[in-house]
Amino acid sequence: MVLSGPMRRYGWWRLRGPVVGLVLLTLTGSALGVERKTPAVERKLPADRTTAAEAHYELGIFYHERMFSDLDQAIAEYEQAVKLKDDFADAHYHLGLSYHTKAKLGVDDKALYRKALREYKLYLKYLPKGQLAEKARQNIKAVESRLR
Repeated sequence: MVLSGPMRRYGWWRLRGPVVGLVLLTLTGSALGVERKTPAVERKLPADRTTAAEAHYELGIFYHERMFSDLDQAIAEYEQAVKLKDDFADAHYHLGLSYHTKAKLGVDDKALYRKALREYKLYLKYLPKGQLAEKARQNIKAVESRLR
């Protein structure tokens, strides 16, 4: 498969495994899936924003697992997911976790800790009794201690 244009620019050639199928199927027809210039009508977001948000979330998970090389890309995907679906609690949690991790790996960046805190709180707002709620609360305490 020869990749050009957006496919090469966004690094799709690096993806492996089942997430590739999900992402490529979801993004087909979106601006990323179109390799040639098309009228603005064809560049609209997919009709099902939830599906697109979930695809970005899955990409974020994929990049987050490769933490040291792709943490920034994971953050970008999670940000896109919550932009598409603002009440996507799991994406908020993982975005917070990515900011938190990046802040700890760096030089204790206070701005990143504040972003992480905001995302953990958004998770709890949208899913206060979710599977990750207790972890979110623990991470909030850890981040708040770093901000003092």
